[in-house]
Amino acid sequence: MPRVVKEDEYAVKRNEILDVAQRLVFVTGYEHMSIQDILEEINISKGAFYHYFDSKQALLDGLVERMLDEAELVMRPIVDAKDLPAQEKLRRYFDASGRWKTSRKAFMLDLLRVWYTDSNAIVRIKQETAAFKRIAPLLAEIIRQGIAEGVFTTGYPEQIVSVLLGLSQGIADAMADLLLSEEMPPDALERLEAIAGAYSQALERVLGAPAGSLPLVDVVNLKEWLVTPASKEKTLSTLETI
Repeated sequence: MPRVVKEDEYAVKRNEILDVAQRLVFVTGYEHMSIQDILEEINISKGAFYHYFDSKQALLDGLVERMLDEAELVMRPIVDAKDLPAQEKLRRYFDASGRWKTSRKAFMLDLLRVWYTDSNAIVRIKQETAAFKRIAPLLAEIIRQGIAEGVFTTGYPEQIVSVLLGLSQGIADAMADLLLSEEMPPDALERLEAIAGAYSQALERVLGAPAGSLPLVDVVNLKEWLVTPASKEKTLSTLETI
């Protein structure tokens, strides 16, 4: 007789595995983490593990998907706010996104090191595609509102989202290249500010928004990325579940 698994019990166990995987990624790095490490940590069999994730890569996909779930919970109230004009929504959107990533800086940097390896190029493209599907509808709502308010002049709100997300991915790639360098250059902050300024200016021109009205990255958040945590253990103790 087929085993019946209750949805809530399944979700609890799946999240337990993800919690352990997240901690191990943070402590040892994804490449050094093994499925056996997880099995020993939560005392389950390999067969039980494969009931939830069919591979180590699927486990990483699950971590990223859970991050997207939480990101959408943060962004949705901004998009749905009835009393905010479109420009303010977009500014808050970028600010909230930056603060959300900064609060998980150590884990995000470990995740970036995984994503930007040649062996994960195809996986990275898949993840970017998944993120696009989740984020694009939220941004399109804001852009349509801005057009209705007369602050954005684009005539293609749905299509322009692809351009906007392309700019966002471009700035992410440029910043990751700098942040993951073996030795941080002494002018790292200036370089980050220049990258942010260039992409912000491009975004404003694409949308037809006033110059300086839509900064993609807050300077305070930029500085935070250049600060090395005192210790992984200390940061880990305060790291919230993704």
